[in-house]
Amino acid sequence: MYNDLYKAWKSEKTSHETQSLPDDFYQRTEAYLSGLEREDASIDEHTAKGRILLKEKEIATRLLRELKETRLRKLLAHVQNRETIEGMNLTEEERKLARDLAGSIEAFGQPGALPATPPAPEELEELCVVRFLEDIPEIVGTDLRIYGPYKKEDIGSLPTQNVSALFKQGAAKPIEVRNIPRSVKKPRA
Repeated sequence: MYNDLYKAWKSEKTSHETQSLPDDFYQRTEAYLSGLEREDASIDEHTAKGRILLKEKEIATRLLRELKETRLRKLLAHVQNRETIEGMNLTEEERKLARDLAGSIEAFGQPGALPATPPAPEELEELCVVRFLEDIPEIVGTDLRIYGPYKKEDIGSLPTQNVSALFKQGAAKPIEVRNIPRSVKKPRA
């Protein structure tokens, strides 16, 4: 398994695209590392075999971490640019992660890159009052303000673009607010 892990790491590090891995690659690698851990517990680390085993475990753990980090960076770049993940040679765990990330980015209403400067007050968008149907962490609104966190059944107001994704996911419902003027002007002194 060490050779498979090394080949996968080297191949991933030298390519701009994600490389093909068997769907059970991570499970087999974790089983391999667990086996090294069990073997390590029963071997004297002062012997040559013990030192070799420790070094193998250390290197294999580092290779797996770097492999995952490299693949994650590539995956994030695709998701952030809203590119399709089909044909990316992802394992099942990575496909699920990509779907979750894409959904989270959509739910928070954040485009690929945030504007360099906050919008002027006259450009601020209208807020929508909603009832949350599930717990929601802090959200960066399209107006670059922080909203939340919200608990299930809380009432809050968010920019319209942010709540549309929450509505689609069934995480919030709109609340109609009547008899409140759209804008309140300050009286002149």
